[in-house]
Amino acid sequence: MVKKSFLFIFLLYFPFFSLCAQGTDSVRMQVNYIATFRNYMERPNAYTEEKVLEIGDHRTAFYGRWQRQREELAETAMRTHMPREQFMLELGKYPTPRQFYSIFENYPSQGVRTVTDKILKTFVYKEPIPTLRWTMEQRDTTILDIPCQFAKVEMGGRVWTACFAPSIPSQAGPWKLHGLPGLILYAHDNSGIFSFEAIEIKKGNSLMKRPRDKKAIATTREEFHQLMIEDAANPQEFNKRFGIIDRAWGPDGKPLIYKKKTCIFMEE
Repeated sequence: MVKKSFLFIFLLYFPFFSLCAQGTDSVRMQVNYIATFRNYMERPNAYTEEKVLEIGDHRTAFYGRWQRQREELAETAMRTHMPREQFMLELGKYPTPRQFYSIFENYPSQGVRTVTDKILKTFVYKEPIPTLRWTMEQRDTTILDIPCQFAKVEMGGRVWTACFAPSIPSQAGPWKLHGLPGLILYAHDNSGIFSFEAIEIKKGNSLMKRPRDKKAIATTREEFHQLMIEDAANPQEFNKRFGIIDRAWGPDGKPLIYKKKTCIFMEE
């Protein structure tokens, strides 16, 4: 819970979130969310993962907490020549992520969004940040003891309902949701498949994360979605595109045959 006294002091010193991109940005506020989602139609049960939203004066970064910690551990292991046994032991301390996207708003320049994602390899694409046309609703609630108002928007073929906090002057939010007169603390789509719920708000004290895209393959959102569809339909054939021969065997000793899956995208 965010104590009222802490929130009051916090708001006195937290500057209004600017949409101007310039220089290296520092994290002024960090919001942790629980994301609920399904990746495939054939999976009836949802996954949950912790996501992190970093808010600076000029940019935002949104990424999976466990994904990022695993990546940083791998980098440390390579740099320090960590023994494999120790690396695997440390890796086991973090839950296995089921999503691998990271989103960077106003990066590398104002009005541009950079997205990285992963299927075997890391891919990266850039897109303009659109203006979302929210419709305010005459409803309110409280999240983390903070008064919130409701709003709706259509984005990427889905209708999203969000709860935002007017007392926290930031237009940021989880995933690609933004543009409300207050920080978005909760959001769900009309199908009920996807949702984000804030579980912690704290003051930032670090430099903002940047994309891990030095070796990433440049693509577009449409092209990346097509790759995900191909991987879900036949992962063995998909792996061959990257020189990986998948010869997995089932418990009966026969070659493992993957069942075709149907991707669910947050944004069509």
